Amino acid sequence: MRTNKVIAILSAAALLPSTMLISGASAGEAFAAAAELTRNAAYISAGVPLPASKENNTEATPPTTQRTDVDIPAASSAAQTTSASTSDSQSVLPDETIESEPTEATPQKAVAISRNITEHDDGLDYSAAGKNSGEIIRKTYGASKSRDYIALSSGAYVRNCTEDDNELLLSAAQQLPDLDIELNSPEPQVLIVHTHTTESYEPYTRSYFDEDFPSRSKDSSHNMVAVGEMLANTLADNGISVLHDGTIHDYPTYTGSYDRSEETIRAALEEYPSIKIVIDLHRDAMLDADGSRIAPCVEIDGKSAAQFMIIAGCDDGRFNMPDYIENFKLAALLQNSAELMYPSLARPVLFDYRNYNQHITTGSLLIEVGSHANSLEEALYTAELLGESMAAALSVLE
Repeated sequence: MRTNKVIAILSAAALLPSTMLISGASAGEAFAAAAELTRNAAYISAGVPLPASKENNTEATPPTTQRTDVDIPAASSAAQTTSASTSDSQSVLPDETIESEPTEATPQKAVAISRNITEHDDGLDYSAAGKNSGEIIRKTYGASKSRDYIALSSGAYVRNCTEDDNELLLSAAQQLPDLDIELNSPEPQVLIVHTHTTESYEPYTRSYFDEDFPSRSKDSSHNMVAVGEMLANTLADNGISVLHDGTIHDYPTYTGSYDRSEETIRAALEEYPSIKIVIDLHRDAMLDADGSRIAPCVEIDGKSAAQFMIIAGCDDGRFNMPDYIENFKLAALLQNSAELMYPSLARPVLFDYRNYNQHITTGSLLIEVGSHANSLEEALYTAELLGESMAAALSVLE
């Protein structure tokens, strides 16, 4: 969707205001620099050459800043994968000897490991019109005028539903999470699980819902596993290795789903100590007062995408989660990257007194992709866009 150079520039732009502010620059200087990076990315995406440098008349390079905890690469990429092509090889005659200079080994490619994904046919007709049981309302969510909403450097928002001070969260959002991501690693850096695995979507985009059409399915091609597969593959395509576990945790019993998914997470972390980030991927269920169903959505590049929402939990003493602010730093990083690359794709981050197994690691988040009124097509498109913006964000943690 985007070139590697665009992703690199945008990921730097997401962090530039906070890093410049920390280093002593004014707010105006910081945001002007971020705006220039974003504009350069737009030029490249459109195939327009960047403006020439005044000093040497060469291609302009984005400004860089220094931090004590990270160097942001000006022209690095989360996607450095390559593939060998048999058409590049040369046939050699039996008696012929060819001497050549030694070549560098093919760079390691990121991997997406999928497991515990079961095949199940739920017998549903996904093309049927069904009955009109009520309206589906399509909305794009942003911030409200409430003081609970905090603006981040990218223009994205956090909804603070806790007693934690807004200034504390703004300060944390300007810091990188203490996570070291290895790009193009043979070992997974990210774990994707689904506590509510059977959550599913509308069969296609429509203006009404059929109350007889179930919003849950064990069919992995139509529930959260399909969305997780898209996210995992997109991350791997952009240099982030992933373990995607499709274990069903909410069937046949819904109660205790988080206890069962915690067992899955801990087993994966023991098997792969390389994992730094745990994403529990869900979809929301949103209803209006009159019973209408709400589909949070936004148009990106001419296609409808389901808005996603990051939930970062806060501990008020009930959850044994003393380092919850580290999870929040990761949420802010991902939110900024998504806003710069795909404006309004993300609903405001929900920062609330929740646990959702986020006590297990300091890189744990829950992400809701759309609602039960969105179509599977919209959710899959969002997973692709989310994977690209997430990979761009994680590339600065190398």
